[in-house]
Amino acid sequence: MVHLLSSTLLTRSEFDLLKKVLKLSAARWFVVGSATFVIDTSLFLLAFSLTEIAVISNLFSGTIATTFNYFSHYKWSFASDRSHKQSTMIYLFFFFVFLFIGTTLVSFFIHSGLHPVPAKVGTAAITAPISFFIMKFVTFRRSANEA
Repeated sequence: MVHLLSSTLLTRSEFDLLKKVLKLSAARWFVVGSATFVIDTSLFLLAFSLTEIAVISNLFSGTIATTFNYFSHYKWSFASDRSHKQSTMIYLFFFFVFLFIGTTLVSFFIHSGLHPVPAKVGTAAITAPISFFIMKFVTFRRSANEA
Protein backbone atom coordinates (compact mmCIF):
# COMPACT_ATOMS: atom_id res chain seq x y z
CA MET A 1 0.00 0.00 0.00
CA VAL A 2 2.85 2.40 0.77
CA HIS A 3 4.31 1.77 -2.66
CA LEU A 4 0.90 2.29 -4.26
CA LEU A 5 0.40 5.56 -2.39
CA SER A 6 3.85 6.86 -3.29
CA SER A 7 3.58 5.92 -6.95
CA THR A 8 0.11 7.32 -7.57
CA LEU A 9 -0.10 10.54 -5.56
CA LEU A 10 3.44 11.67 -4.86
CA THR A 11 6.88 11.29 -6.28
CA ARG A 12 9.21 9.07 -4.27
CA SER A 13 11.16 12.04 -2.89
CA GLU A 14 7.94 13.86 -1.94
CA PHE A 15 6.66 10.72 -0.22
CA ASP A 16 9.94 10.25 1.68
CA LEU A 17 9.93 13.89 2.77
CA LEU A 18 6.31 13.65 3.91
CA LYS A 19 7.11 10.51 5.89
CA LYS A 20 10.11 12.18 7.56
CA VAL A 21 8.21 15.36 8.46
CA LEU A 22 5.22 13.45 9.77
CA LYS A 23 7.46 11.29 11.92
CA LEU A 24 9.12 14.24 13.69
CA SER A 25 6.09 16.49 14.06
CA ALA A 26 3.88 13.52 14.94
CA ALA A 27 6.16 12.64 17.85
CA ARG A 28 6.20 16.23 19.08
CA TRP A 29 2.45 16.51 18.54
CA PHE A 30 2.00 13.36 20.62
CA VAL A 31 4.00 14.80 23.54
CA VAL A 32 2.13 18.12 23.50
CA GLY A 33 -1.16 16.37 22.84
CA SER A 34 -0.63 14.04 25.78
CA ALA A 35 0.09 16.95 28.11
CA THR A 36 -2.92 18.82 26.73
CA PHE A 37 -5.07 15.73 27.23
CA VAL A 38 -3.98 15.44 30.89
CA ILE A 39 -4.67 19.14 31.51
CA ASP A 40 -8.02 19.06 29.69
CA THR A 41 -9.26 15.83 31.24
CA SER A 42 -8.13 16.73 34.77
CA LEU A 43 -9.74 20.16 34.66
CA PHE A 44 -12.89 18.73 33.08
CA LEU A 45 -13.26 16.09 35.79
CA LEU A 46 -12.60 18.65 38.51
CA ALA A 47 -15.13 21.11 37.10
CA PHE A 48 -17.68 18.35 36.43
CA SER A 49 -17.36 17.07 40.01
CA LEU A 50 -18.16 20.58 41.24
CA THR A 51 -20.91 21.51 38.79
CA GLU A 52 -22.18 18.27 37.18
CA ILE A 53 -22.67 20.36 34.03
CA ALA A 54 -20.79 18.84 31.10
CA VAL A 55 -21.03 21.87 28.82
CA ILE A 56 -19.61 24.34 31.35
CA SER A 57 -16.94 21.87 32.48
CA ASN A 58 -15.81 21.17 28.91
CA LEU A 59 -15.75 24.85 27.94
CA PHE A 60 -13.65 25.62 31.03
CA SER A 61 -11.15 22.78 30.58
CA GLY A 62 -10.98 23.13 26.81
CA THR A 63 -10.16 26.82 26.94
CA ILE A 64 -7.27 26.40 29.37
CA ALA A 65 -5.89 23.27 27.71
CA THR A 66 -6.16 24.81 24.25
CA THR A 67 -4.18 27.88 25.27
CA PHE A 68 -1.32 25.62 26.38
CA ASN A 69 -1.77 23.54 23.22
CA TYR A 70 -1.57 26.47 20.82
CA PHE A 71 1.65 27.95 22.16
CA SER A 72 3.32 24.55 22.49
CA HIS A 73 2.45 23.56 18.94
CA TYR A 74 3.34 26.96 17.49
CA LYS A 75 6.78 27.08 19.10
CA TRP A 76 7.80 23.43 19.21
CA SER A 77 5.64 20.75 17.59
CA PHE A 78 5.28 22.28 14.17
CA ALA A 79 7.74 25.24 14.46
CA SER A 80 5.45 27.40 12.38
CA ASP A 81 6.90 30.16 10.25
CA ARG A 82 3.54 31.90 9.96
CA SER A 83 2.90 35.05 11.91
CA HIS A 84 1.15 34.63 15.24
CA LYS A 85 -1.74 36.71 13.93
CA GLN A 86 -2.32 34.44 10.93
CA SER A 87 -1.96 31.14 12.77
CA THR A 88 -3.97 32.44 15.74
CA MET A 89 -6.91 33.33 13.51
CA ILE A 90 -6.86 29.91 11.83
CA TYR A 91 -6.34 28.15 15.17
CA LEU A 92 -9.23 30.05 16.79
CA PHE A 93 -11.56 29.06 13.97
CA PHE A 94 -10.73 25.38 14.41
CA PHE A 95 -10.68 25.78 18.21
CA PHE A 96 -14.35 26.82 18.18
CA VAL A 97 -15.25 24.08 15.69
CA PHE A 98 -13.55 21.40 17.83
CA LEU A 99 -14.86 22.90 21.08
CA PHE A 100 -18.39 22.67 19.70
CA ILE A 101 -17.88 19.11 18.42
CA GLY A 102 -16.11 17.99 21.60
CA THR A 103 -18.68 19.56 23.92
CA THR A 104 -21.53 18.06 21.91
CA LEU A 105 -19.93 14.60 21.98
CA VAL A 106 -18.99 14.59 25.67
CA SER A 107 -22.45 15.90 26.64
CA PHE A 108 -24.12 13.28 24.45
CA PHE A 109 -22.02 10.47 25.95
CA ILE A 110 -22.69 11.59 29.54
CA HIS A 111 -26.41 12.07 28.93
CA SER A 112 -26.48 8.60 27.36
CA GLY A 113 -25.31 7.19 30.69
CA LEU A 114 -21.58 6.94 30.09
CA HIS A 115 -19.31 7.87 33.01
CA PRO A 116 -17.51 11.24 32.48
CA VAL A 117 -14.03 9.64 32.20
CA PRO A 118 -14.74 7.39 29.19
CA ALA A 119 -16.94 10.13 27.73
CA LYS A 120 -14.04 12.58 27.77
CA VAL A 121 -11.46 9.99 26.64
CA GLY A 122 -13.74 8.77 23.83
CA THR A 123 -14.27 12.31 22.63
CA ALA A 124 -10.51 12.91 22.55
CA ALA A 125 -9.95 9.66 20.66
CA ILE A 126 -12.38 10.82 17.97
CA THR A 127 -11.12 14.40 17.61
CA ALA A 128 -7.33 14.01 18.10
CA PRO A 129 -6.39 12.40 14.75
CA ILE A 130 -8.44 14.95 12.82
CA SER A 131 -6.89 17.75 14.85
CA PHE A 132 -3.34 16.59 14.04
CA PHE A 133 -3.86 16.79 10.30
CA ILE A 134 -5.59 20.17 10.49
CA MET A 135 -2.79 21.62 12.63
CA LYS A 136 -0.05 20.05 10.53
CA PHE A 137 -1.37 20.92 7.08
CA VAL A 138 -3.54 23.99 7.67
CA THR A 139 -2.94 25.91 10.90
CA PHE A 140 0.83 25.60 11.28
CA ARG A 141 1.71 24.79 7.67
CA ARG A 142 5.20 25.94 6.81
CA SER A 143 5.80 27.95 3.69
CA ALA A 144 6.61 26.00 0.53
CA ASN A 145 10.27 27.04 0.52
CA GLU A 146 10.73 25.60 4.03
CA ALA A 147 9.23 22.18 3.27
